[in-house]
Amino acid sequence: MGRFNNWCLLGLTWVGLSVLVLGCSKSDEAARLQREARAQARAGALLATNRLAAAGAEADDLVAAVSNADTTTPVSLRFKLPEQPRVGQPLRLQLALAQAPGVEIDSMHVSFQPREGLDVQSERTVEFVSPVVGATQQMMVTVLPGQAGVLGLAVTVLVDGNSSSIARSFMIPLIAIDPKL
Repeated sequence: MGRFNNWCLLGLTWVGLSVLVLGCSKSDEAARLQREARAQARAGALLATNRLAAAGAEADDLVAAVSNADTTTPVSLRFKLPEQPRVGQPLRLQLALAQAPGVEIDSMHVSFQPREGLDVQSERTVEFVSPVVGATQQMMVTVLPGQAGVLGLAVTVLVDGNSSSIARSFMIPLIAIDPKL
């Protein structure tokens, strides 16, 4: 009986190997290509995840600017205040203009319009020509609060694409304090 089991085991092993070899010979190339495609997809997903994590770590310090648009397509704006705005003291704001993934943009024209009680001391316009798809553009703008209270910096972004132009408006609220008080 023991010999019969050994022969059965050997026979089943032989049949299994034959099926495996015959089955793999026809689809070996397709299976290899599928494995490579999965590996590339995993590598791409990992790279995208790492990029998002790096951008997210940087974006954690940034606050979203207020927009009247229901969507962030094609761009969104975030900003960072290094310190409390003070009347009579220049303040450098860090701005990040993020493009929506997969949206091709020919150029972006950014303009800064201070509201009452605020002055822009740096350039009032910035232009980005042929930005990389999905990239984030960093900008610095220097403002000077002239009075205490809630002030605002309006930012308008004109986005030119292949076949259309669209404008997005954002507001950066600033609460300036009087250092003399």
